[in-house]
Amino acid sequence: MQENKDTADIRKFWNENPVGSNFIDYQKDKTFYTQYDDFRYRTEGHILEELDAIDFKGKKTLEIGLGQGADSMQLINRGAIYYGIDLTEESVRRVKERFHLFEKPYQEVTVANAEKIPYEDNSFDIVYSHGVIHHSPRIGAIVAEIHRVLKPGGQAVIMLYYKKSFNYYISIGLLRRTGLMALTALPFLDKLVSKLTGESPERINRHKHHLKNEGLSYFSMKKFLHRSTDGPDNVYSSVWSKRTARQLFSAFHSFSTSVHFLNERHLLGLQHLMPAAFKRTLAHKYGWHLWIKATK
Repeated sequence: MQENKDTADIRKFWNENPVGSNFIDYQKDKTFYTQYDDFRYRTEGHILEELDAIDFKGKKTLEIGLGQGADSMQLINRGAIYYGIDLTEESVRRVKERFHLFEKPYQEVTVANAEKIPYEDNSFDIVYSHGVIHHSPRIGAIVAEIHRVLKPGGQAVIMLYYKKSFNYYISIGLLRRTGLMALTALPFLDKLVSKLTGESPERINRHKHHLKNEGLSYFSMKKFLHRSTDGPDNVYSSVWSKRTARQLFSAFHSFSTSVHFLNERHLLGLQHLMPAAFKRTLAHKYGWHLWIKATK
């Protein structure tokens, strides 16, 4: 069957830009993976807290979307009987490489589109996916597949981007759009903005390139959302409220959510003036990560 063009474009983007590759340069040894994990859990420590609250021991677990395999290894370390799928050959290669380097046991890691998961009905106790399925325009098909492959009583643990967040309304909706307009008029500010936000000069220049080619239509939220979540060449992203996420998971009989991750890079230095307790409160109310736990 011929692949949809948008799927091919999404596959190509993530093959060329494995998640986190803009923060830690890839190298084929343990040091890279250790450095990546240190970075990931230093900035997103809530992931480990959420995983600690789930009993993976002896549970047949499928991960959808593998990235650099950081969470994959955490699942195995917690006793999961591990299976993983990813749309891209590069993430599958890296995760297998990681498991080999760290001598981690697993059942299968393979290239597959989660819109058609290559496993039988009622196969898994847990399906886990962190920040992945919202990059498909056919997310409903993926959730239906997750429901299909879960055993009765099995649990889906999914992170989606949260619409009612600081990142969506303030960072993407306001700061990034006005900042890009300012940089177009005042290009000498590129280095300062790069330092304040952590965005590389290359990413900033790609945004300016797209703005020049597409004009003000580049700033439409429908289009700018895609380009402001995972890089200026990202093909597709979606955001979800608790209400729309509940509708998405309507086939599941139980559903709960929690909100995490206030990306401090987007606070433009104000994070240094905020008490830690206040930042935690903001993260739980207006964070970027909507964690969903749904039981079949």
